[in-house]
Amino acid sequence: MTQANWREILSHSYGAFFTGFRRLTPVQTQGIPPILAGRRVLLAAPTASGKTEAYAAPAAEIVAGTPRRGRLLVLVVSPTRALANDLKRRLEARFAELHISFGRRTGEHKETVDGGLPEVVVTTPESLDSLLARRPNALRALRLIVLDEIHVLDGTPRGDQLRILLERLDAAAGHPVQRVLSSATVEEPRATADRYAPGAELVMPEGGRRILAKAFHGRSISDVARHLDALAAQGFRKVLAFCNSRRDVETFAVKLKGATAFRESISPHHGSLARRERERTERQFQDAPIGVLFSTMTLEMGIDIGTVDYVLLMSPPPDVSSLMQRIGRGGRRTGASRAGYVLAHPADAILFETLFSAGAGGRLLGRDYAFRPGVLVQQALVLAGSRGWVDGASFRKAVAAPFWEEVAPTTPEEILGAMADAEYLESSSGRRFVLGEERERRYERGALHSNIDDEVTQDVIDRMTGDVIGHLNAQQPQSKLGLSGEGREVVVRREGRILTDRTGPEEAARFAPRGAPTCSFAQGRAVARRVGAAPCDLVLGEGLGSHFLLHGLGSVGGLWLHQALDRLHGRGFVERSTPYVLRLRGPLDALPPSDAPAFEAFVAQHEPKLAAIASMGPYHDVLPEALRRRAVARAAELPALQAFLETARLVPLAQTAVTLEVLADLA
Repeated sequence: MTQANWREILSHSYGAFFTGFRRLTPVQTQGIPPILAGRRVLLAAPTASGKTEAYAAPAAEIVAGTPRRGRLLVLVVSPTRALANDLKRRLEARFAELHISFGRRTGEHKETVDGGLPEVVVTTPESLDSLLARRPNALRALRLIVLDEIHVLDGTPRGDQLRILLERLDAAAGHPVQRVLSSATVEEPRATADRYAPGAELVMPEGGRRILAKAFHGRSISDVARHLDALAAQGFRKVLAFCNSRRDVETFAVKLKGATAFRESISPHHGSLARRERERTERQFQDAPIGVLFSTMTLEMGIDIGTVDYVLLMSPPPDVSSLMQRIGRGGRRTGASRAGYVLAHPADAILFETLFSAGAGGRLLGRDYAFRPGVLVQQALVLAGSRGWVDGASFRKAVAAPFWEEVAPTTPEEILGAMADAEYLESSSGRRFVLGEERERRYERGALHSNIDDEVTQDVIDRMTGDVIGHLNAQQPQSKLGLSGEGREVVVRREGRILTDRTGPEEAARFAPRGAPTCSFAQGRAVARRVGAAPCDLVLGEGLGSHFLLHGLGSVGGLWLHQALDRLHGRGFVERSTPYVLRLRGPLDALPPSDAPAFEAFVAQHEPKLAAIASMGPYHDVLPEALRRRAVARAAELPALQAFLETARLVPLAQTAVTLEVLADLA
């Protein structure tokens, strides 16, 4: 199709979105027509392929072609406030050029036009929940909802909340609202689309950028300084370095500032920094001629930080999806993603090779999808807050039938009863329930719309300027710390505030642990196969003063095997456990029983830990016990684990390609 054809098809929006581009990208040429035709669409294409314009340009056409303007017509749901802010920066001028009102509706920003909502609004699942509860009439004219970066939400409580909200949205609007999904990393596009937009047309252009990856050996401060100097010598001016922890981000940013060819242009970026600090860092990196930005997963997604010449991975990412998001940030204007990966231990090489190989083959090695029913508790609270009460019939009507099928045979009445037992609700007249006083206050503050676990923190404040620098856990006192890339000394703590003065380079802040990254069953088995195990083999090895079992069952499978072997052979039989290997005190002749009663007992004993690993959400423990255990077993992949163990066999090391050194490394 020629440029003239596209100018005709996008008669209002072509100039604002595509002037300056020689041609549209594949995801745009394939995605725009079905969106304009009103069909449901999933846009699945790599980072920097033009997905934002692929939905934003037709959204502008829809608004421009609507006879009665001045009402909310398009919603874009972003998984984070930071991404919502980034979309605001990227799209605001384009919509303004077309005289389309555009704004944010998040916990931080509630932008209006003449007292009403703009025609196009960027929001989050939590703010959409609030809109449905508090301003449902504002949604009656809605034509299109876009779920951006849907892979971030899918398979989480927030994703399941969004699934429920989409059905409630259609009811509030009085008509089916067109749905468009966008994602850079999705392994099962048909299943993902059917969860959020059943029957959606899949737009999945072939091809993608090559991955040019290089190993860097050593992870000490001096090693990393040497790696950065080598990159600078090769002409790389903007480096984005990903770490798995906030402490590592701060340590490298503090210790390396002024110690490399990048001089003082080294900064940190993570979620415990104040929003103003993060945005300042993003602007500095974007505007500076050279720079290194150490970041956690906060910069995995599409926040605009300008050109990134090179991505350096300081540790193996938690999963393939995270790897592909991270390396996709580099070399966006070229045909290749340039990335380096730092090897601190021999096992790092194995994990990186597994992740890169899977990513190149389009396999994300994620967990199978499972519904998190704790979101039903949150929805019942919001229904009670918005209507004044909730009962079984109104609860069943508000939440679409497929979700009740997910939790059957548990009924709405049983969930409400469990909520009353936990004092989340109070019994009222008849069979109705109302919010208790404390929950009523939380609803009025807008604090019941989230399925995110709360973290209690204290503000870290610069005593001289009064600026909030970041947020630290209240239970971790320190006299000196490094935060926002500089040393700080604590002057006084009071009333939830930590007053600090700037000092020289110091240790990094001690952040409250958020739990180690977990490994899926699929990723665990991929690592086992990578080092030489056959698909159904668990490998036994002896040497180097220990006995080893290469299981590759992932985090949950490793926990199950650890507990089962300790029960059989005595506490302490398992000396060390990882998602890949157990180090044992003695030889092993057979695997423990893996029948249904064994797994039921495992869930009963370890449900809180399993719920944390499977990210069941803040309301999981309020559910009826039987539902809790069914849900956590499924989300923790126990059915798949049990099925695998039915055919698994123990194999001695000598009969495999696995080496003893590899077993020791992975242990």
